[in-house]
Amino acid sequence: MRLVYPAAGYPHKNHKLLADINPKLDSAWPIDSLKLTVPVENNPAPDVSWIACVGFLSATEMIRAYGEVDALLFLSTDESYGFPLVEAMFMGLPIVCPDLPYAHALCADGAIYFDPCSIVSLRAAIETLHIRLSAGWWPDWSVQMREIPKDWDVVADAMIAVACKNLKH
Repeated sequence: MRLVYPAAGYPHKNHKLLADINPKLDSAWPIDSLKLTVPVENNPAPDVSWIACVGFLSATEMIRAYGEVDALLFLSTDESYGFPLVEAMFMGLPIVCPDLPYAHALCADGAIYFDPCSIVSLRAAIETLHIRLSAGWWPDWSVQMREIPKDWDVVADAMIAVACKNLKH
């Protein structure tokens, strides 16, 4: 499988989880490639053969990258929104992401979830994805996409409403 994880190298993006992969056993993972959008010198697991750090990608390059992969891998332990999750849904891609509230709020039951502190859990999620894809499964994000705001005006109005509500309490 070919995966992409578009995220800067901030600590909460949880690239460090990949450092727990045993490079001697990397061929046991059902992954052909994992593109990380961090510089090569920030590779969290340089001895894992299928991890490639490609650095920052422009919007056009990111769309191309989504078109070249089988799924989005998202490792982040803390997000205010999680744009790559929305982008992957828009592109119709399967998503493997942390079992955390922000991910459930966006992906509902459409994603494959893992414990963001456990490489064993991540591997199990990746194996689940591989089994599902091999059986012909593909996610239907239509329900989740209806919940996504259509433009920034809608987002801004919602944020203002929340802020005003919090000021009253």
